[in-house]
Amino acid sequence: MRLLRYRPLFSGPAVERIPELQFQRPAAEVELSYDDAERRQIASGDTVAIRSNGTSVALRAQISMALAAGTVRIADEHAADLHRDVEVVKTS
Repeated sequence: MRLLRYRPLFSGPAVERIPELQFQRPAAEVELSYDDAERRQIASGDTVAIRSNGTSVALRAQISMALAAGTVRIADEHAADLHRDVEVVKTS
């Protein structure tokens, strides 16, 4: 699958350092298309492992009707060292 990283509107050092702004940070989740989630038997809220090139990140799944099949979307701060092509595996 193809990884699409994004940077939330309210992000960066100013938000990360100020406790009162922590609610602005994106949730630790991955967005999957409805078709990809159905094919992998993943439901919203399931924990999934996102893997690429020896790196693995565990995130909560969110199903999106608007996301194109074959694409996963993760906030940049949760994508770690993942590369562009990733594997998504249900862990729970």
